[in-house]
Amino acid sequence: MGQNALHPSGAVGAPVRRVDADDKVTGRARYLDDIVLPGMAHAALVFPGVPHANVRGVDDTRARSVEGFVATVTAADIPGENQVGCVDRDQPLLAGERVRYSGDAVAITVAESPTAAREAARAVALDLEELEGVFDAEKALMPDAPRVHEGDNAYLQYRVHRGDVDRGFDEADVIVERTFRTNYQEHSYLEPLGALAVPEDGGTITVYGTMQCPYYVQKAVAGVLGIPLARVRIVQTVTGGGFGGKEDVPNEICACAAVAAWRTGRPVKLVHTREEDFYRSSKRHPMVVRYKLGATRDGRFTAADITIIADAGAYSTLTPVVLFRSVAHATGPYEIPNVRTDGYGVYTNRQTTGAFRGFGQPQTIFADESVIDEIADTLGIDPIEIRLANCLAVGKRTATGQLLEESVGLPETLEVARDESGWLAKRAGESARAGSDGRAEPGGASRPRERFLRGIGVGAIYYGVSLGAKGLALDASGAHLNLYRDGSLRIAVGGTEMGQGLLTVLSQMASDVLGIPVASVHVDHVDTSVVPDSGPSVASRTTLMTGNAVIGAATKIRRTLAGVASGELGGAPDEVRFEKGRALSNGKSIGIEELAELCWVRNINTAEEGWYAAPESTFDDNGQGDAYAVYSFATQIAEVEVDSRTGEVHVLRMTAAHDVGRVLNPVTLEGQLQGGVLQGVGMALYESMKTDGGVILTPDFSTYILPTSLDTPEISCHAIEAPYSKGPFGAKGIGETPAMPGAVAIANAVAHATGMRFTELPITAEAVRLRLAQEETA
Repeated sequence: MGQNALHPSGAVGAPVRRVDADDKVTGRARYLDDIVLPGMAHAALVFPGVPHANVRGVDDTRARSVEGFVATVTAADIPGENQVGCVDRDQPLLAGERVRYSGDAVAITVAESPTAAREAARAVALDLEELEGVFDAEKALMPDAPRVHEGDNAYLQYRVHRGDVDRGFDEADVIVERTFRTNYQEHSYLEPLGALAVPEDGGTITVYGTMQCPYYVQKAVAGVLGIPLARVRIVQTVTGGGFGGKEDVPNEICACAAVAAWRTGRPVKLVHTREEDFYRSSKRHPMVVRYKLGATRDGRFTAADITIIADAGAYSTLTPVVLFRSVAHATGPYEIPNVRTDGYGVYTNRQTTGAFRGFGQPQTIFADESVIDEIADTLGIDPIEIRLANCLAVGKRTATGQLLEESVGLPETLEVARDESGWLAKRAGESARAGSDGRAEPGGASRPRERFLRGIGVGAIYYGVSLGAKGLALDASGAHLNLYRDGSLRIAVGGTEMGQGLLTVLSQMASDVLGIPVASVHVDHVDTSVVPDSGPSVASRTTLMTGNAVIGAATKIRRTLAGVASGELGGAPDEVRFEKGRALSNGKSIGIEELAELCWVRNINTAEEGWYAAPESTFDDNGQGDAYAVYSFATQIAEVEVDSRTGEVHVLRMTAAHDVGRVLNPVTLEGQLQGGVLQGVGMALYESMKTDGGVILTPDFSTYILPTSLDTPEISCHAIEAPYSKGPFGAKGIGETPAMPGAVAIANAVAHATGMRFTELPITAEAVRLRLAQEETA
């Protein structure tokens, strides 16, 4: 990690070891599938095998003969509402009337073992009337396209309109217009989706699951069972990764397990295989982005005209909030006076799409940062210099008209990434195109192309932290802290740990506020019966929102302790300091354990609640307003080598410079950065999900290709601190941004190496070799 960070003396800012590390590396951590209960049955889902059909009947006669069979559950058996739509109420839990994609569940089979449950599911006979489907979002916009739902397939639209776009293009000296396309991306978390539902006394139910958003699940389970929220308890188990894939899909998985448990009166576990997870889970939205950008001769951007078509798949899921973010950020982190961005969410009979790290932005970033490089090349301006000339800074306005007043570290990320990567020398002197690109010499002679071509490229981004104007009603978070009589502290929160290090940074924050060792702090996984609805653990909001709630509760406990300490030590309560496990005042000190014991014997409460709500944000019908309270910024630079014989692209080095507000833990931060960078490598070069007629052809890791350790480049990480006044210790969110600029930085590096612009991701070896061959024969 680059030393561009402050390092305070307390736990915050220190490289504290992850508090959950030992359990995970020794195998003590209990994931969902490690839990076994007496009398537990197992469930499997019945899939239709076709992407669009009317359901005329479900026959489980053959399934009943499977040894260990317990029950079949269909839509008719759901006691409440057959509905699990997260934003729009368009998605049934079980397809009782109509199948809209091949991953729709038509029924649930329950048996004594997972093997028997799946055998029974395969034995269920479905009577389906197949319907014509639509498998392309652009074709779905046509007037004669099959309708996925009752209304138009283009069911959702957002826009950001600002200034006079036509006048802006009239003022431009150069205009570049391109159409870009991106594919699905699978989350590829380590642990597949799973849930365990347990019916309990008093008409209540507890559901354990691997998830990001327990309060979403609580609402879904209560709805399908037709019972109050107070009778539904959701407990997050140790979660093996999420990346957005466990935001809304666990609603479906947990609700299926809950309905099966309610029907049978037994605990029921439902855990997907990897292939089932591929078929059932949401993906990154495939998008078509038409991008037009104008600039003056000196590189100042004058206007942008952008159209975004997002393939929602069969159901809306999280498309409304994903598309909002795509549209709000589509111009990139630049001040452009005239903007016209229109985004459309479109139904198809394909896999559902939803949250994925970056949340609708990597697709538009690929477009905007590619076009900016073309503008720079046309004008003969260095790509980083043109970005610095137009980039957002304090006192500038975003495309939504928001005035940025603090915490804008973008210029420094560009400068640090440039300097740390050696950009200027490599851009000027190491382009493999110089003298070796196969182009004609003067007089018509052709130079042979060298086999290995080097290039360097950049991508810069900004990201609105938390939910913003379209999610304000969900944007609050709670915490419950209990200081025990021995000075140890237990924390319950509404934000989930899914591998990002939340438990550790929350422990550090509480440690600093109360002056106790991190080892004295324990943070529980989420239990909805303990902490009020704290919204989803998404959008880089958890450290910010949950952290502020923890600090709020810890500060209340600190005041209580300060009052007791001042009585023991002398001096005013506000003069008491807490550090290294002791309270200090008036030249004397007392241990926190002794203070806690004094509170206990005097019946003084040392348990407190914390609650933090996001600042107001706005977004009007023209997409103008303060869309987010604060933004994170980042720049990544990629260095690649292209094998012109095979078309393979090797990423040699990535330089990542990220404005994080304040570094809370440099070790966990670097882990976030490195993991996100590698996901960007996957999006850029490898991850190509193949489908045919709405059916996934690459449903496992032998056919869906991920980058491995052998494909991992050298990654140089640098933290920039532009503190946010409302953030915990000045911090902002970091979860999403590491995965966002890398793909386009690689694409720009490939363009620099080869002289060819690719407008579709991933840039596979086959695509590169084909383009090179076409150029050689031209």
